[in-house]
Amino acid sequence: MRIDDLALAFDGSSAATAEVLVEGEQFYPPMLADIESAKTSVHINQFGFRPGIVGDGFAETLIRKAKEGVPVRLVVDRQGSAPEEGAREHYEKLTAGGIEVCVVRATKPRSAHGLLGGDGALHWNLAGLGHIDHRKVVLVDGRTGWVGGAGIEDHFQDGRFHDLFLRVTGPVVSQLQLVFIASFRWLGGEIPRDELAGLFPDESEGELPAVVLHNAPGRYRPITDQIARMLGGATETLDVVNPYVTDRGMINRMAGAARRGVRVRLFVPANANNWACAAAQQFHHGKLIEAGVRILEYPTMLHAKAFVRDGEEVLAGTCNLEAWSLKRFFEIDLLVKSKALAAQFDERFSAPAEEVSRPGTELTGLKPRAKATAFAAISPLL
Repeated sequence: MRIDDLALAFDGSSAATAEVLVEGEQFYPPMLADIESAKTSVHINQFGFRPGIVGDGFAETLIRKAKEGVPVRLVVDRQGSAPEEGAREHYEKLTAGGIEVCVVRATKPRSAHGLLGGDGALHWNLAGLGHIDHRKVVLVDGRTGWVGGAGIEDHFQDGRFHDLFLRVTGPVVSQLQLVFIASFRWLGGEIPRDELAGLFPDESEGELPAVVLHNAPGRYRPITDQIARMLGGATETLDVVNPYVTDRGMINRMAGAARRGVRVRLFVPANANNWACAAAQQFHHGKLIEAGVRILEYPTMLHAKAFVRDGEEVLAGTCNLEAWSLKRFFEIDLLVKSKALAAQFDERFSAPAEEVSRPGTELTGLKPRAKATAFAAISPLL
């Protein structure tokens, strides 16, 4: 299987239920409860799964399910999770507990096979270079799916990072399952043929139109295209939630929406953990504010990635508004058309965030402006 084969395109599907949960203390407990209830499979694709209070709790639950005979499979990113470096002991515990782990190694020209604990033989990895796996997905029994921006790490629970997940049930979960299986097999993992049917249970049609969008290496980048459509097609309201906003095309679309009378709110962190991206983003603040965009700077590290258009369409997942996410990384988002979900998003995320955020301002001072100009110029490389 080649990396090009991972560019999956899906027709519209549906969700039976959809819910937004904000902050780790709100989404980790029900996520763990779903895993505890698993009968047939637990599949997790995670950029950052590391030891700690949160990571250890997930590890114990996953190992317990594996011992009960439930197949548990993980796809993790080497850079985000360090399974062969700093988190080696954590992953040795997982694999010893019967969990199959595959690793995306996007920073090494030669690397071992994707399976953790394989024969260790090195293979050329030129096609995979630079294509970091930034996805965060949890799947239980092929019936329940979680997609969001948070890793399985302490800083998403203790208040340092502010993030969210969407939890969905219904037919659209099968699309998430297909993405996971394709990635797992690309990395050398095997799923017994007699198990495949059980991974796709029959689900009655849901009432909420929904579809999975998956950015894989190559020219087909449906999340990128969908974000552009939402920014360009908004007619009344547009909420953009993102920690790294540096792409000029997307910034121009936000400004254009505000100029045509759309109420645009841009939620960003007051102090981003990536100072280069933050400087590049601040270069554009003047243009956005002049166009009528309300920039709201959240007091802690806002890490969520979401878009809400006209109070009826919600897109949330892992994609940032910078070149690596939009053009190079593995990313995954869920698009749900639902006025009820959009209203819930406003109630649980946007309104509380606006209340505690400070207004964004245009940069002043020669040195800050010079720094922002320089990083904005090289933002496609950041």
